[in-house]
This record gives sequence, C-alpha cells and structure tokens, in this order.
Amino acid sequence: MDSASIRGFITLILISIAILLSVFLLSVKTKNKVGNRLMALYFIIFAIHISVFFYANYIEIPIVLDRLRDQIAFFASPLLYLYVLSCIYSDFKLKPKHLLHFVPFAIELFMYFPNFYLASHDQQIQFYENYYSYPEVKASLVYGILVALFYLVLIFIELRRYRKLLLESYSSTKNYNYKWLFQLAVISLVLLLFSSIKSVYKLFDSDDAILDMMRIITTLLLLGFLCWIVLKSMLQPELFRGIDTKHQLVQNMLENDEEEGEDEISEQISTLKKYMDKEEPFLNSSLTIHNLANQMNIPYRDLSVLINHHLKQHFFDFVNGYRIEKAKTILKNPSNQKLTVLEVLYDVGFNSKSSFNTEFKKQTGLTPTQFRKNPL
Repeated sequence: MDSASIRGFITLILISIAILLSVFLLSVKTKNKVGNRLMALYFIIFAIHISVFFYANYIEIPIVLDRLRDQIAFFASPLLYLYVLSCIYSDFKLKPKHLLHFVPFAIELFMYFPNFYLASHDQQIQFYENYYSYPEVKASLVYGILVALFYLVLIFIELRRYRKLLLESYSSTKNYNYKWLFQLAVISLVLLLFSSIKSVYKLFDSDDAILDMMRIITTLLLLGFLCWIVLKSMLQPELFRGIDTKHQLVQNMLENDEEEGEDEISEQISTLKKYMDKEEPFLNSSLTIHNLANQMNIPYRDLSVLINHHLKQHFFDFVNGYRIEKAKTILKNPSNQKLTVLEVLYDVGFNSKSSFNTEFKKQTGLTPTQFRKNPL
C-alpha cells in the first residue's frame, strides 16, 4: 500500500468520526446548545478541509470548489475560539459583532481574486500547476499560521481569566471545564506547530517522499486528536459547565471602589472568620462566593474584595484552608479511626481525593494518612 492510499484510509476514518461527532453534538440534549452547534460546525469544516486526502485518489472536483475547500479552514480557529467562550460563560450568546470573525476568511478570498477567482479556467489550471510559485500562495500559508496563532493567543487569554475567576469565586473547580478547555488549547497549539513546520517545508523544499510522510503524520495526529475528544465526551459527559459573564475579577472591582478604612476592614474580616468557624459553610462542596455572600447577607462584591484582596487569598484557597483544618481535627480524634480518608474528605467539603491530598500536603507537609499516624 502506497503513502497516498494509507493517507486516504486514515482520512476516511477521520471524516467518519468528525461527521458522527457533528451529528451527536447537533442531536444531543444539552443546556449549551450554542457551544455544541459551534463545535459541530467546527468538525464539519474540519471534515471538508481534510477530505482532499481521500477524494483526490478517486474523483476530480472543479478547481474553484477545491480552492474553497482549502480556504474554508479559516473558519476553524474563530469557531474554536467562540466554542471556548460558550463553554466558559453559561450565558454566552452569538451577537452581530461575532460576524467580524468572518474577516480572516474574507481576506483570504480577496488574496486569491486577481490571479485565481477572476481568471479563466485555463489560467486557473496553470495556477494549480505552478501553485507554490505564486506570491499569494506563500503569503496565504504564512497568513493562515498567523490567524490560527492569533486565535490561540485569545483562547489562552480567556482561559487565564477564567482560571482566576474560578479561584476567586468557587471553592471547587472539579465540576468546571477549565482543564478540558486548557488541554484542548494545548493540543491545538501542538497541531498548529506541526502544521506550520509542514507548511514552511512546502515553501523551501520539494522532496515528495518527506512531504508525504509529514502528511501521514499529520493525519495520524488529527486522528489521535479526534479519538481523544470522543473518549473525553464518553468518560466526562458533564464537562460543559460555565460561569456567568456577570462575574468580575477583583482587580476590575477595585478600579471602581473606594478604599475603606483599616478598622472597618478588620471588623469585616473578624465577622467573616467568626461566621466560617461557627456555621461551617465550607462543608458544602459546591460553595461559591455568591452563596456565602447570600448566607451572610452582604454584597458579593464586598465579600470578593475582602477575601481576594484584603486577605490576599483566592476564595478557593480561603475555603479549602478551613476544610483542611476541619479534616485535621477529625483525623486527630482517636474515635474517628474507623473513618476512611475518603469519608473524611467528603465530610469536610472536598469532592476529589486528588485535590484533597494536594491541598492537605501543601498545608501540612504530610499526606492525610501520614498525618493520622503522626498528628502535628
């Protein structure tokens, strides 16, 4: 079997998986319909773009359609970015301003108009026969890399902000999708880097054997990427949970708030700590800063600034500090020897053994089991 046949076979598998994922995303019942539709469209465009590795061995389509098939990839990065936004923010909606994401595709089309789309059929054939000798082709390859990189930078910026919001407003991040989205961005970056190397190689070398090998590696990487997404959706169907866009970072709140006096701040901190010790709201594994503010009957903004700014702790660390202290008290008590570590972590508000062990060791230098044997 030659390299073209191998590549075509792998591509057929890729297209099949992408189409099945698209059908699933469009038909499954979910609260995040916008996100699912965006990702479904992403997979459809993905399938169309890579289809050339399969159909080129069997059929010949009009040159203009083949060019559009290649250029449609400029929708992929904007769709991935919008998908990430829809997953981060539960109240995300598509708006007219999002039409601006069509601009990269429009620019790409415009680059090819003079020498291709406005040319005669014979000239279009000649264009394809001398494809890499045209300046717009070389410019397009570089432009495509820059567009994809630009959107990945935007994604990482949004994820950085998302992580800060989670730490400032939530006591547990297990039920949220930051890790999944970050992994998706990192894998997309790896795929972009390899694709960029292949594109640059096209411009400076013409060794077909090496290029064919790079194409096969690319299709295998893409196959692994799709299989990973399938496994993720099977093993973690509750990934797609976001936060409301009304959440603000503390640094943004401080820009609009007047600084309070030290005595007033000290009194608020004392009230907060007394409430945490007496009422133990941290035992609720899904506690958020909004929940705590409502329980204490104080404005969310004030509480967020108090904890994240004045106490110089993320809400996540603040709450988990109380949980660890509670766990230490339970583990020290000889009458609780029958309780397993798993039972203890659930009792104090954690919902993940790994996060409990990490936080416990960070604060005590010991694992829960070691602490139980030699309590400090």
